[in-house]
Amino acid sequence: MLVTRTASIVKIMAAAMLALALIIIWAGCGGDAVVASVNGQNITKSELDREIKFNLGPQAGDPNSDQYKSVEKQMTDVLVVQKIIDAEAQKRGISVSDAEINTAYNQQQQAAGGADKLKSKMSGAGVSTDQLRDMLRDNLYFQKLFAAVTKSVPQVTDAEAQAYYNQHKTDGTFNKPETRHVRHILVADQATAQKIKDQLDHGADFAALAKQYSTDASTKDNGGDLGDVPSQNSGLAPEFEQAMDKLGPGQTSGPVKTQFGWHIIRVDSVTPPGLQPFGQVKDDLKRSLLLEQQRSVFDNWLASTRAHYSISYSAGYEPAATQKVGAAPAGSPTQP
Repeated sequence: MLVTRTASIVKIMAAAMLALALIIIWAGCGGDAVVASVNGQNITKSELDREIKFNLGPQAGDPNSDQYKSVEKQMTDVLVVQKIIDAEAQKRGISVSDAEINTAYNQQQQAAGGADKLKSKMSGAGVSTDQLRDMLRDNLYFQKLFAAVTKSVPQVTDAEAQAYYNQHKTDGTFNKPETRHVRHILVADQATAQKIKDQLDHGADFAALAKQYSTDASTKDNGGDLGDVPSQNSGLAPEFEQAMDKLGPGQTSGPVKTQFGWHIIRVDSVTPPGLQPFGQVKDDLKRSLLLEQQRSVFDNWLASTRAHYSISYSAGYEPAATQKVGAAPAGSPTQP
């Protein structure tokens, strides 16, 4: 009986000690669960959530979905890689200045459409200014380390690019889809949009009206010009694309409603699909081939380097496969 009671007491004490240990661990993380660790440096669930919300937003899917769970695993490993990148950059004496972070921050504001829109995006993701600056610092570390690791990769020659072009020009790689050169004027209500359409029908200048009325700050001063846009899979609002595709050269739509407001759309020209000549694609092709080689070198270096780090993942956050980040560092707001 005494043995049984003693065994029970031991089990109770062991359970209590385990519970206490978990409480200490939880408290040490500020009440935040740990999803992974790199050489003893923890990556927390709140940090992971911020990265996902800021960089992917609704594209990550429902937090209860299998898609979101997959995103969590991928982003966890990306954050693991960033810990390695930061450490390796510091080993090489790579530094990032406040001025560089300020420049990157200003670029984020421009990309978001202004300071207020960036603040709104940050607020929705629960990202503070200091946290965004840390994310930008991480990305700058990646860019500098990427350049250092791949500096020995030779430039792609014209002859190499020409050979690649010749090999792939019949498989559709260099086919350009049909495009439309598009302008638009964006306003808040249908009545204003119709008023603008009526003025255009009576010979008013589209560029002048765009400058006068459009609420799209990125295009209003250049005549509402959106440039050459693919007729299909343009990335524009579906209603906009559908209306645009119905227009021929020189034609103007009536008011078109999207989530952004009301648009008047004009198509200046339509370019049919076809094979792009080598001269048009040469520079982009050379950059693409060079980056592909650089990514291969960097990924091989990373695979070798991460083997020297002690990495652990909490249950449910283990990556399906080793993350390759030559194309994109740790959930960074900007790309290299």
